Amino acid sequence: MSAKKPLYDKIFFARQPILMSDQSVWGYELLFRNSDEATSAEISDSYKATLKVAAALCAAPGEKLPDNVKLMVNFSHKAIMDKIPYSLPAGRTVVQLPETTPPTPNLINALQELTNDGYEIALDDFEARPQGEFLIAYADAVIVDILSADETKLQHICDLSKKHGTKLIAKRVEKPAQFHLAQKLGFNFFQGYYFKRPENIRGRKLRSGEIVKLKILKLIEDSSPDFAALAEDLQNDVSISFRLLTLLNSPTFGFSQKITSIKQALVLAGWKMLRNWLRVILLTDLTPEGKSRILPQLATQRAKFLQLVAIRSEKGLAPDSMFLLGLFSLLEAMFDISMEELTSYLPLEDEINAALRGEDNIYTRYLELTMFFETGDWDNLQLVLDELGLDPVQISKSYYESTRWANSFFQIPGTS
Repeated sequence: MSAKKPLYDKIFFARQPILMSDQSVWGYELLFRNSDEATSAEISDSYKATLKVAAALCAAPGEKLPDNVKLMVNFSHKAIMDKIPYSLPAGRTVVQLPETTPPTPNLINALQELTNDGYEIALDDFEARPQGEFLIAYADAVIVDILSADETKLQHICDLSKKHGTKLIAKRVEKPAQFHLAQKLGFNFFQGYYFKRPENIRGRKLRSGEIVKLKILKLIEDSSPDFAALAEDLQNDVSISFRLLTLLNSPTFGFSQKITSIKQALVLAGWKMLRNWLRVILLTDLTPEGKSRILPQLATQRAKFLQLVAIRSEKGLAPDSMFLLGLFSLLEAMFDISMEELTSYLPLEDEINAALRGEDNIYTRYLELTMFFETGDWDNLQLVLDELGLDPVQISKSYYESTRWANSFFQIPGTS
């Protein structure tokens, strides 16, 4: 009997954050795609297994999924009847189904059973169609495409939702005006590119503290860094010192002796590893107040993902450069400053800076790769994989490992 193939060649999975009005994380929508090669039985088995794997990604290794983090997954009529939602934990799972799903008596019974067992129900692409107006009585939330609906339609949906006591989730929030409209109408949760893109603020400039941290980033990118000068600069920044020492003394590293100084950290941790963690700490510390903390975590995951892709694909790309490409890819959204201005401070190669500014080159394809993965745009993802000649198995594995790596950093006290 041949060995069972790994999970990654049967399915892709990704996650998209769903935020509250203060931009803190309410939950994640888990996105899946089964491969064309899998048989019906394998699809079912892979789907159940991957649900469990993806659910685990929302917590750091060895930790339970936080009780306040919801998992929202789209299920077909058949998947619900086959009880596949029970692969995920009750109490934190939102069973998502299209509003157009036929409300058969068997489906209604299955939804009631799920509700009784602690699962929540959400109707996706809700437009208050006749079947939607029937199904909303059995739902806890409705998901509305705010990009395609006018205000009159949205008001009708909100009135209907209020009548039935359902939560409102706005998806495809892409502009500040859409976010503010959704807030005004009483939407509870939000999802979309708005949270990765800046709302332009006229006259916004980098503060002196931000410039200092960007200068430290340049210093650690020096091919022959002055470790004494670096240690002195880092020790003069209380926030960075605290974050770094908290991290290095955590169980993630497991050093036998307590690390009490930056100089000691440079010796014991090793420069190559420490440099990546310093990059992440600096980026997190740079994120302005009021910005979603999901942005530095997403940037960190992108960084590790692209680094692993570079290592495993053997395409001649420098892993460290790819790490920085991902790490800095969301700076514009964090600072509300154009990437054209920001790249003047960044210690990057010209082509990577160009890709960050939106110019088209090979690095742009890799940025697209990350974005298609994050949004579950599987068709375009496949096109980019084909264009770059990348192995889907290795790419999926790299995404999984990068998520765990980023979680291991941001779940540590003092780093969030």
